[in-house]
Amino acid sequence: MPMMYSLSRLIYQIRRRRELGVGLLVSVLVFSIIGNSLTFYAFDGRSQGLSVWDSLWYSIISITTIGYGDFSAESLGARVGTAVFIIVIGLAAFTSTVGLMVDWFVQFKYKERRGMGTSKARNHLLIVNFPNESRIKQIIEEFTRDDEHRKTEIILVTNQIEELPFSIKNVSFIRGSPLEQETFERAAIADASQAIILSTSVDDPRTDSLVASIAFVMEHMNPGLFIIAECQDPKHAVLFNVSDRVSLVYTTRVANNLLVQEAQDPGVTLLTETITSNTAEETVASTRLKARPTTDMPYIEAAKRLLDHGVNLVGVIREGALIVGFDNLSLSEDDSLVYISRKRHTPAEISGFIS
Repeated sequence: MPMMYSLSRLIYQIRRRRELGVGLLVSVLVFSIIGNSLTFYAFDGRSQGLSVWDSLWYSIISITTIGYGDFSAESLGARVGTAVFIIVIGLAAFTSTVGLMVDWFVQFKYKERRGMGTSKARNHLLIVNFPNESRIKQIIEEFTRDDEHRKTEIILVTNQIEELPFSIKNVSFIRGSPLEQETFERAAIADASQAIILSTSVDDPRTDSLVASIAFVMEHMNPGLFIIAECQDPKHAVLFNVSDRVSLVYTTRVANNLLVQEAQDPGVTLLTETITSNTAEETVASTRLKARPTTDMPYIEAAKRLLDHGVNLVGVIREGALIVGFDNLSLSEDDSLVYISRKRHTPAEISGFIS
């Protein structure tokens, strides 16, 4: 009894010191399995024509309390070994190890849901700030609609909530200030490919300066990261150190324009909603021409050839400006073609349609 009390006390201390407990418990567990295997093999194994592996199997099945009964200790030495290594030492170590593993898994899921963990994602999307749940869920749904991004991991980065209020596949949460590098390090920003920075509130006059500061921090930590930043007031664009890796979206101005446009030309809003949604059959997309065209083909001719393949060219982005009139405009390297189509096309596909 004193020995069993001391062992139980040791196990209790090990579980309290979790950082050292797992390794020590595993060592005790391995010791009990090997010790019982050797004892069983020495006293009963050879006489029964069993191998060392049979003895090891007997020890593992016994310590997990399954006990198939295919092997059993018959001699006094083998039974004493089983009593000491399995009953006294092994079961306590085994149940404690399982308990620690369950505790670790529960705490891991708890930290993950509370945004306290560290992500190991690669080529993922970061969504920064949490204006409200319905908007975040709509953005995630739209982003993951097409096949190209369906399996992309998404990490929500914010300190506006304490726990992720929903559970969506491939979506995780990092809680912390979006102005601190440590937060983005836990969000694996170095391996992220894209980021969407949302305004905290449309009524907060400071939200654009906050978004601009977050964009600066993120661009500094990952210069290759493509950032889409929401800006409420176009006058605040000067706050952003805009580069070709940062794109500003003026959501309030776009919404106001649509309201007026719908009042003057009913149906425009329906068209805009349809072509800007990944859930619709036709969607607006863009593709950059990465290779220099072999001919100086006018865009009017290119638009006709694209239309033959179901690609309706509506604009060309050149040097950061959108051009919708194609008169006297020819193909040029690094142009981005904005079009309406059933799917997004690769640069090679677009070049093939044109040529």
